Amino acid sequence: MKRWLWVPGLVVAVLVLAAALGARSASAQDAVPLVVGCNPVAFTWDDGTPTTTVAEGVAPAGSLISIWKFLPAEGRWIGYSAGAPPEVSDLQTVERLDAAFVCVNAVGTITRPSIGGGG
Repeated sequence: MKRWLWVPGLVVAVLVLAAALGARSASAQDAVPLVVGCNPVAFTWDDGTPTTTVAEGVAPAGSLISIWKFLPAEGRWIGYSAGAPPEVSDLQTVERLDAAFVCVNAVGTITRPSIGGGG
């Protein structure tokens, strides 16, 4: 009978571990460091995420100048300006794994979903 006493403990340990890992993956985020100027960043938000959502991830508040993405097929840049109304910017949404430049006027971070976390 004593040799089965470890089973309830093992079950509890597995459940606690699964809950901890599940909670972590559901809210996993990466804070990417930014230097003054334009920084190359790969976006990990879901396809169609508004650029305003991406902009909200930049800290400190007020440091974002603009976000720029190059469209190779068209040979042109599209952008989002933090100081302008959102409808003025031609970069309205982002796609998962877009490569873009995030331009800031202060050292900071951009917090994005982890690559495995979705967004």
